Amino acid sequence: MGARILIVEDNQASMELLVYLLGAYGHQPLQAHDGEQGVALALRELPDLIICDLQLPKLDGYGVVQRLKGEAATRAIPILAASAQAVNDGGAALRAAGFDGSLAKSFDPLEMLPALDAFLPAALRAGDAPPVAAAVPVADDGAAEGSNDVNRINNINDMDDAMDAAAAAPAAPRFQASGARILLLDAAPDDCGLVASVLLHFGYALTVASDAAQAEQATAVQQYDLLLCDLDPFHALRSGFPGAALQMHGGLPVIVLRPDPDDDVSALLGPAAPTACLLEHPIEPQQLVDAIGHSLAARRQAA
Repeated sequence: MGARILIVEDNQASMELLVYLLGAYGHQPLQAHDGEQGVALALRELPDLIICDLQLPKLDGYGVVQRLKGEAATRAIPILAASAQAVNDGGAALRAAGFDGSLAKSFDPLEMLPALDAFLPAALRAGDAPPVAAAVPVADDGAAEGSNDVNRINNINDMDDAMDAAAAAPAAPRFQASGARILLLDAAPDDCGLVASVLLHFGYALTVASDAAQAEQATAVQQYDLLLCDLDPFHALRSGFPGAALQMHGGLPVIVLRPDPDDDVSALLGPAAPTACLLEHPIEPQQLVDAIGHSLAARRQAA
């Protein structure tokens, strides 16, 4: 039946994504947008688990955990710190402050859901629920014939079902779907859960290609508005992917996710390198949404 999980978060994009993910996996998200509201809601609703940002208005995350751990009614509720900063001490400082654990603010569902389950009783865990946004590569040549939609990750009915599940959460705001078409070039598409979840949630039409042949096939099926490249420099150097695929789409805005900000990827990207927007893993949802929005707006202005 899922758990009642209180999210204390002032960043709207992060809140939207958490509500979407938790709702789609059968949990009931409760929302508080500042520390004082979070404490009040926790005392009133007594949720099964709390996810709390550290940087909050009115009362920061440390103040929230201190208040709630000082109340008999909420002392036993697990509280997880949502932090954009890397936890380098194994979480010792956060535990000393009263938190029971931590979550990286990338909110990758492949990592987040098992982390939540560790603090929930078995009856309330998400278990083996289907992924919210399962990354699927483009279909093979035979499957592609006669249908322009079979290769798209954003099956409209599945998207509506997932969004309806998120909308069922209390007071869950929703963004307008953008409809922009994005081709994700990723040599390891099974690992792109966070990126796919963010893009689907914000209404983007997403196709995933894991090699040059799939990218060429995807291009034959439809046109795209933006290229998103999750770059593995070692694989790219050996295979030439996605460099060749990027050249098929000259003139489109390109966003590149790379594992290390010190990686020089210009040679791997080819002609797309001078204008590509470079981001690093782990990516925060707000950062990715902003980069896509700015790139699409720049393209519209140039047109």
